[in-house]
Amino acid sequence: MTSATDPFGGFPGIGKATAIPNLFFTAVLPKLESPAALLAFLWVARLVQEQRTEARCVSNGDIWANDFARKSFEQLAEGRASLDAGLLESVRAGALLGLDLSGATGRETVFFVNNPGSRRAVTRARSGALEIRPETSASPLEMPEARPGIFRLYEEHIGTITPMIGDRLAEAESTYPAEWIEDAFREAAELNIRNWRYIERILRTWTEEGRPDETAGRDSFEDQKRRFLGGSLGHVVRYR
Repeated sequence: MTSATDPFGGFPGIGKATAIPNLFFTAVLPKLESPAALLAFLWVARLVQEQRTEARCVSNGDIWANDFARKSFEQLAEGRASLDAGLLESVRAGALLGLDLSGATGRETVFFVNNPGSRRAVTRARSGALEIRPETSASPLEMPEARPGIFRLYEEHIGTITPMIGDRLAEAESTYPAEWIEDAFREAAELNIRNWRYIERILRTWTEEGRPDETAGRDSFEDQKRRFLGGSLGHVVRYR
């Protein structure tokens, strides 16, 4: 038995393999935004190909129960939460299909590789002609609304992303919570101030001083401008 530090000796000439359609590498992979989505697709593909049933699918629990899958998410992503997020991202990308199952034992979500056999199984399950799990009914997967990424927010609220701005956006995305970034863009838009340095200043201020109270007594637009821009409002520089 080899350990994690032993060098890999190479693949055998003949052995079990997981089939991945070539179209995945050209039509899906370039659209994925996280390692978790790639890992989620690979592990669904790996595990369902071992099945010999009409509905070849797995739940997030099935994936997490696999020692090698769990280690890959812990080392390359952010653990169990990233598995759940990666599955949903792969569904949004069209690489996977999802179904919500409900029955006497509760609710469960299962995932399929998006191929003709899976599409037929999903259609039959939703019509009631096929039971994915005993004594369960199937319904469309309820997808949470996807958060807009920082790059899309910038393009929508400010404009074209230059290479220099791209580096700063990537750094901010890894530094601040997604909710903060969205709120900072929203606050800047409410004040009709459309430059990235102003939004950066909001985020730094929240980090150093805490988030302002969103209830009664919130600063006026003019007060917020003075706090973040400093001094008089006589000139607000419009730079990106």
